[in-house]
Amino acid sequence: MRQFKGKFYVKEVYQRIAWAQYLQGQEQKAKATLQNLLRQGATQSDADKKAQRDALAGSLPHPLLLKARLLNDGGYNTEAFALLAGKSEDDFTQEAEKLEFAYRAARIQEDLGKTEEAIRNYKIAARKGEMRPEHFGARAALQLGMIYEARGQKDLAIVYYKKCLAMENHDYKDSLDQKAKAGIARCSGE
Repeated sequence: MRQFKGKFYVKEVYQRIAWAQYLQGQEQKAKATLQNLLRQGATQSDADKKAQRDALAGSLPHPLLLKARLLNDGGYNTEAFALLAGKSEDDFTQEAEKLEFAYRAARIQEDLGKTEEAIRNYKIAARKGEMRPEHFGARAALQLGMIYEARGQKDLAIVYYKKCLAMENHDYKDSLDQKAKAGIARCSGE
């Protein structure tokens, strides 16, 4: 990081380093890395903005949800699914964690080809996330739009793309809105 001259994604990289430290049981080191994040890089990308907001909040993600996310992001969907197996939103105390659980479960199910289960959980996440600052509700609505578009159910896809656009003040607003607008244009034949 010391030799990197760019400005984009610096904060996100520091966040990922902090997550690795946190999952290795080095919570104090992770918090120090998050403090470093606040002094480095810019907030021009959605990912850097989110990393900055998370660091300012001073909290680290729920370890189970973080592990599931990282496994899923890395393509280890079966392992991520096994990690969340037998869990429900009742296993989490904070509303943000319950929302993320529904989204993570849906995302993993979709990646494993369990589309009907994914739809059910995406709908839960979209409903729970409507008035929340996290991006999971908007992302769930976007994913539902993409699923319905792929199935040829363009009217229903547009409903969910518009639902994504209607959600305000969440992380990744710019990039998710751009994708939702593109989905509406495709479904409308524009």
